[in-house]
Amino acid sequence: MSTTLEHPDSPRPRDVTTQWCLAAGWVVGAALLRALLAAVVPLLPDETYYWEWSRRLEAGYFDHPPGIALLIHIGTDLLGATATGVRAGPAIAALVTHVTAVVCAWQLAGKGAAGAQAARRAAMLMTLLPIATLGLVLATP
Repeated sequence: MSTTLEHPDSPRPRDVTTQWCLAAGWVVGAALLRALLAAVVPLLPDETYYWEWSRRLEAGYFDHPPGIALLIHIGTDLLGATATGVRAGPAIAALVTHVTAVVCAWQLAGKGAAGAQAARRAAMLMTLLPIATLGLVLATP
């Protein structure tokens, strides 16, 4: 008979590495999916409007601050005036958001086995939410 204070459904310590590998897999998979979508899906009219802003950077615009124009400007400088270039900044911002959600879940649940499981679940949820996977790749504010 085992005398443990852990919940029976909590992962065993040796499963912590597996949980982190699964979390990393979800994050990397989502990043690759966003990169594919950025390259394949044609630009939307709003994205071309903001791309036009990025060609002439200002301190602000009629209805938005300059953040999206700056992201697009950096992306098109690095990758050219392509759909991938326009969406590179938002795709990188989405990756940072994804990693931040995973780290926050880990910190809130504790740094042990429960934290690793929470990190995996956060990574999975961020990948499976359509707005997080599809919406965050669009170059719109």
